[in-house]
Amino acid sequence: MLEMVQEVSTSGYGMANAMVRPSVERYRHSEIREIGNTFRVVNAVQSMYDAGDIGDDELAAADRWYREYIFASLGVVEDAPSDGRVRERGDIHTWMMGRGQCSARITQIRDMLGLCAHVRLEMLLAREMSFSAMARHLYPALSEGRARMKVSAQCALLLEQLAHVYEAMSKKKNRKKSG
Repeated sequence: MLEMVQEVSTSGYGMANAMVRPSVERYRHSEIREIGNTFRVVNAVQSMYDAGDIGDDELAAADRWYREYIFASLGVVEDAPSDGRVRERGDIHTWMMGRGQCSARITQIRDMLGLCAHVRLEMLLAREMSFSAMARHLYPALSEGRARMKVSAQCALLLEQLAHVYEAMSKKKNRKKSG
């Protein structure tokens, strides 16, 4: 759960901006890191990165997929984009066009990687499930340790493929612009 912090400032429009932080209880149950103005639970992706199972490209691809998935499905954009570009909301039409483009990219990635990969990406990134929780859903007949290792290896490979998909999509887009 998130709780409101007492520090409230007003913007130039007279609206109050309140900093939202994780509750004390949430801090007790999870390892939480502050990334810019966003609080995130240290998840399986961060664990793989810390262990050296994935690199910067895979971490960036995971972050991009997560942001696009959340924007496409919920229409929510986090404060600090990972690519450093400044985005303005614009009017409702440009906002919805952007959501549509994100949704199209998510669908394209699902088509390129397959439905099973998409399900794993949703579990890993959108739902922030642990390897153990994913293993219980995907491999209920296997022992917990063996299933967890399989899921971990699959997720590392999947994030590597995701990074390559984003790279291929970027190259294709750049060829269209120049040609």
